Amino acid sequence: MMTLINKECKITTLPVSKNTKATLLATASVNYLKSGNVVYLDCIGVAANYIATKAIILINSQLFIRGLKLMYTPIFQDFELKEPTDGKSIKTGIRWVLTLDNNGSMVISDFGKDVQ
Repeated sequence: MMTLINKECKITTLPVSKNTKATLLATASVNYLKSGNVVYLDCIGVAANYIATKAIILINSQLFIRGLKLMYTPIFQDFELKEPTDGKSIKTGIRWVLTLDNNGSMVISDFGKDVQ
């Protein structure tokens, strides 16, 4: 079984678009998770969520073969766009919160909600 780096929990946000490569997103996410980070996959739109779903499947399999368990929770999140295409600077999207299951313990994130 792999030993995880024990350090203070950091949050890493990875934006996902329809052009994101699911395999690269999965590899980066696994590396952040193994380092003890909480990973956010931020998605706006159906195509971005499809890519994130593919990446989560890949992440889960990569962690499983290392004896680790992925915990993931989708939440609604409002995102502020720097360059809005339809005149709206705020869009509601999906934020996937990814953590490693630490023997059933709970990870508390900075937005005040518990992620199991």
